[in-house]
Amino acid sequence: MSVLRDFREAIAVQQKKEDEAFDEQMKLSIEERVAKGSTMTNIKVAFDFFDHAPNQWCPILEHPYKFIRLARIYCENNISTFREGGQILLSNGSYAFKMEILEDSVNNFIIAANDFDVKTCYINSENYNPNNWEINLVKTDLTLKLLSATAGNLENDNIRLNKIEQLLAGTLENNYGADFQYSLLNQSQNDALRKAIRSSHYHLIQGPPGTGKTETIAHIAKILVDEGKKVFVTAPTHTAINNCLNAIANKIKDNSKVIKIGEKYQAAEILGNEFITRKTRLPKETFHFNEDLSQSGIVIGGTPYCFCYPASKRLNNWEFDVALIDEAAQMSIPLAVSVMSKTDKFIFVGDHKQLDPIMPSGTGMSMFSESIFSRLVRLYPNNKSLLNVSYRLNERLIRIPNALFYENELSSDSSLKGSHQNIQSSNYASVINHLDPKVLYLHKEFDSQGRSPHEANIVAELVSDLVSGGVEVKNIGILTPYRAQVREIKKALSKVIDGVDNYDTDSLFVDTVDRMQGQERDYIIYSMSNSHPLESKRRLDFFYSPNRLNVAITRGIKKCIVIANYKVFDIIDEELIDLADFDQLKPSLDIFKKYFELSSIVEEEVEDDNW
Repeated sequence: MSVLRDFREAIAVQQKKEDEAFDEQMKLSIEERVAKGSTMTNIKVAFDFFDHAPNQWCPILEHPYKFIRLARIYCENNISTFREGGQILLSNGSYAFKMEILEDSVNNFIIAANDFDVKTCYINSENYNPNNWEINLVKTDLTLKLLSATAGNLENDNIRLNKIEQLLAGTLENNYGADFQYSLLNQSQNDALRKAIRSSHYHLIQGPPGTGKTETIAHIAKILVDEGKKVFVTAPTHTAINNCLNAIANKIKDNSKVIKIGEKYQAAEILGNEFITRKTRLPKETFHFNEDLSQSGIVIGGTPYCFCYPASKRLNNWEFDVALIDEAAQMSIPLAVSVMSKTDKFIFVGDHKQLDPIMPSGTGMSMFSESIFSRLVRLYPNNKSLLNVSYRLNERLIRIPNALFYENELSSDSSLKGSHQNIQSSNYASVINHLDPKVLYLHKEFDSQGRSPHEANIVAELVSDLVSGGVEVKNIGILTPYRAQVREIKKALSKVIDGVDNYDTDSLFVDTVDRMQGQERDYIIYSMSNSHPLESKRRLDFFYSPNRLNVAITRGIKKCIVIANYKVFDIIDEELIDLADFDQLKPSLDIFKKYFELSSIVEEEVEDDNW
């Protein structure tokens, strides 16, 4: 195989798909774009301004023009699919400001430009029209820049190119050095750690829910830093990277040796950690003159995009001894190649039974056929370690995911008890106090296809009961497949609980399943929010994703409540066999059927109950 050729083809395909998706959106009428959530119109804006130039790249402005520090957006009915960190274009007439979303909550929608784009975001601070602004998706080429930079790196580095080619082809011979003793973790974690440290080129660690993969990563990182290695910690999301860095920093306890690259809004989980130093960028040439940072043994965390940031690469000229890639099952092969082009050894940590990466579909290309972790697990089964003890899921909670996804190879830690706690409930006692900690609550309200007010109200009443029964909101997590349902749930919750969306570290978690991977709460409520997926036959591969289901039902420590319309599980193969992708979809549908069979079901009480 030719990785460089395939990689260049992947660049072209990725950009073509992104351009086509953007162009298709923008061809729609403004009413259709608003309905789809890709545009916000007739919004009011209040700007906050810098008193001076934000950075050295900004021109000198004549008063009353000022650079925009942030913009507060006011919209009566926000049904957009935008989310924190996303890039958007704020426009009104001749003004068009490229910005990023800092906060999207019930009470606040705040946007700001990054360090690079802020130089073009200025306006008359004393005389601007606050009304009739519009927000749209923005066309970006960041992925194109990253992949193009990677291709250039590999063209000039035959040794790394050859290693990556062999790795992806399944022919890279991996040697293990002399064994050493390590006993600070459980047996499966110790085995995984020893193999990761001893491996010559790579190792794979599969970490099912709650099996301590982040703790294992932290121990591996500390050993590498103690050996004087330069370690790059990366993942598909800043949240995953931050969680790793917290665990690593709490082992190393030296902020000269643990660095996070990114903006402040990308560092929420680590802001209170005194053992982590935050940098917007850290070019290698300036690092060597920084006396506050370790020059021997260091961990730097950031996304793969650190190697390609507009105008000034965040990690310009860095090369690393080892890459620790967390949530590798969510990383595409092209992004992983970008990381591998800058490192000598790769330790992949993930779980291919959980969420997959978002990739261009229907390309027929090997690089977009699966995640890097899935590819390597398939090619190198003997170079994979399984963490097999769950510290989150007791025997009753682990029963269904163990049967559906892990061939019953997992066990619960002996300290986990299946104790049952009664909570005073005025609305849903039969659900909250059900003896089985995993409950499937079925209703027959047909009100949704990605946004269900009925399920949102059920969620709000469940949370109200839990809080009234003494459960702290920080111990509750609410999940849904759809961004639109997140807002619907928050609106319902705001009527029964104050401060739901205050972005405090103790606040209630309400977000999509994809944002919850790697996290846990005592009580999990999962709103499926789709009343008739099989009738619409739209995005069935997304809704009936076994991996997404696995993540949703494995976040809870004490209780997991799944809310769904009964039609979600009324799956009749004969009625779907005419679907073009039925053969590919059938295994996923079978998982949902099996989940239904294994679940403890509570049916919504209705006056005319004949189902």
